[in-house]
Amino acid sequence: MFACASIVKVDAKFVLPDDANLRIGMTPELFLELSDAAITPSSTEHSNRKLPPELALPVLYEDDHLVALHKPVHLAAQLGTNTTDSVASRYPHWKLVHRLDKGATHPGHSLVDITSPGTSGVLLLAKTRVAAADMAALFRDNQVCPCLMSFLVVMYICLYQVHKTYIALVHGTPATGSSGTVHEPIDLQPAQTSYKVLPRSKRDPPSTSWLELHPHTGRKHQLRRHCAHVLQAPIVGDVRYGLNPSWKNRNSQPSHDKWVERDGRMMLHAHAIRFVHPCTQQLVHVQCVDMAFPTLKTSPKPY
Repeated sequence: MFACASIVKVDAKFVLPDDANLRIGMTPELFLELSDAAITPSSTEHSNRKLPPELALPVLYEDDHLVALHKPVHLAAQLGTNTTDSVASRYPHWKLVHRLDKGATHPGHSLVDITSPGTSGVLLLAKTRVAAADMAALFRDNQVCPCLMSFLVVMYICLYQVHKTYIALVHGTPATGSSGTVHEPIDLQPAQTSYKVLPRSKRDPPSTSWLELHPHTGRKHQLRRHCAHVLQAPIVGDVRYGLNPSWKNRNSQPSHDKWVERDGRMMLHAHAIRFVHPCTQQLVHVQCVDMAFPTLKTSPKPY
């Protein structure tokens, strides 16, 4: 029914989006100057040091409106008061677009889905205000904007909407069964998460389970809170919700602290996202495999 979206392989230091506004007045010299500025930290002490290739973030998917990156664990999405490393500093193209088009209708890349530093996997950025607004609505409540699309397209979007898949390693097993759907409000807002226990292997740590998680809403820390408070199976390495004293008193699993010290990360991974592109109405499926997590059997990528 839909044309397939194409993957664009990019070298972020020398690529501009296909946007006429960004090409006006551009010269090779200016482009190279801005490229160098975009990949070089702004502080004086690092003014001559460029981003090492090993720190560059892999591009999983890109078109004229959106780009999906592989965000490693422990990396913040944005710079903060106590943050010196982030997606913004490791993805030079983000800074370059911001420099070239500051204050215009396309202010640079905007985060579509907020991901905590402890979560690895797919991170989606929007290149335009329109794409950012449309995707934010889809992520927030899985809303759809029919606009001028045909009835069949609208029905197809309603069927798929935004479908996100996470993988998590949790302590114990879910108290509510091997699969199901959690309906538990967060901060007085409706929140819904589907889950399924995945098969174990001999290499898996004792007294833990792998979960496949599908959030249907986008509340703050939704998966972490639903796992800890409703499933009573907190995510390994979650120092905010997993270290709840009341949970430790009710359970006899190995010390959570030992897992934090051993792996040094929260075992939550954004494995895949599937959605109907709000600007092109094409079905997009982006997947990010992490060797620390099980491989899921998913449908082939539509591109």
